[in-house]
Amino acid sequence: MTRYVDSGAAKLPYYYNNPLWDKYLDSVLAICPQLASAYQLKAVPALKNGDYAKAYELDEQAAKLDSQQFVPYLGFLKCIFTKDYNGAIKDFDIANRIIPGGAEMDHDFYFYLGICYLELGNFREAGRNFEIDISSQRSGKSAGEVHFNSLLYMGLTQIGEDRSDSAINYLKECLHIYKELPEANYYLALIYKNKKEYDSTRKYLEIAKQSFLDGYTMNEDNLYYVNYPRQITLYEIDEQLDLLGR
Repeated sequence: MTRYVDSGAAKLPYYYNNPLWDKYLDSVLAICPQLASAYQLKAVPALKNGDYAKAYELDEQAAKLDSQQFVPYLGFLKCIFTKDYNGAIKDFDIANRIIPGGAEMDHDFYFYLGICYLELGNFREAGRNFEIDISSQRSGKSAGEVHFNSLLYMGLTQIGEDRSDSAINYLKECLHIYKELPEANYYLALIYKNKKEYDSTRKYLEIAKQSFLDGYTMNEDNLYYVNYPRQITLYEIDEQLDLLGR
């Protein structure tokens, strides 16, 4: 790996999109056909270019060879990239058995399980998983500030359960941590719209729009390549402002 990847492929210009990337990884696999990480690295260009069928074939092979490292990653890809929520749930259930309390891409497994159940409309199960995710961040040796996206998605789950007051509390806690998060401001505005509190609706929509224009995002590493569930666009914000009457 050091010879062909660290000292080779990783030094290529535009290395993931360089045609030589594949050749370096093929050289690794010719020597070490059971090396799981080589399959995962070979899949990266396909994933980033939207060729999910090719990427998944390679990532599934990686997961077969090293389930502890790559089953959680496969679940992440299904949850965030291809929105295969049932498939992701299966992978994260396996991951939780292999690595209880494990994490992938800056979030624990329960965060992704929560998103999957939220998107499938199972709000009770979504809330249960987000509660585990949030509780684990509030307690234990690594206790600290809860990730704002955990609070965002828990707020969205409360909206799904028609618990608007609880949703407001979670979204405001999210904004206390990251006041410019467009999604939290936008969904908070929608709650106030349903309550017919139009001054608050306009206030949070305008914050959402300005934050969006200023470049604030959900701050997840893969946003450049894929939209996260419930991520918003400027069009949606403008549409709601138009409905209010600018």
